[in-house]
Amino acid sequence: MKRMNTLLAGAIAVTLSQSVLAENAPEGLYSMDALIGADVFLAADRNREVGEVEDVLVAENMKVHGLVIELDDAIDGVTGDDYRFVEVQQFSVATRSGDRLDRVSYAVFLNDDLDQVRDYPRVDNDWWAQTKEAAADIWSSTKSGASSAWQATKDTTSNVIDKTKEKTRDVLESLQRTLE
Repeated sequence: MKRMNTLLAGAIAVTLSQSVLAENAPEGLYSMDALIGADVFLAADRNREVGEVEDVLVAENMKVHGLVIELDDAIDGVTGDDYRFVEVQQFSVATRSGDRLDRVSYAVFLNDDLDQVRDYPRVDNDWWAQTKEAAADIWSSTKSGASSAWQATKDTTSNVIDKTKEKTRDVLESLQRTLE
């Protein structure tokens, strides 16, 4: 398992549990290294462990896109390595301990019930290729759209400035003729 040893600020949508952490406020900084391997539970049954975080997927814009979790093989219907994709809106992260970087640990809570978790997209090579291509297409079109909007804004601003200069020149010429 490849581990990321970087910190990513403000990247994960977090709901902190009162029972896990005394303070009920965002941490502001999360260790991806500590998140990988974190136990995964159902939010409705905080004692029901359903797996662990296998990977954290980061989009082109460096925001967390979601988690890959390995489902516990003790779950009915799960056999062998069963990896599922969890979107950011479908989970929350609670800090178990976080006073020192070498002691940071998290718990992940899924918002859905076990039947819904079984329906999460299965992560395999085909899923990876399709998802990576779709994300690249979306990013490319968004980037292109943003670039077009920026170009239109620049063009409009340039036109306004040119017209303002022209009007100012006309007013100054008129004023100069009046003074002569």
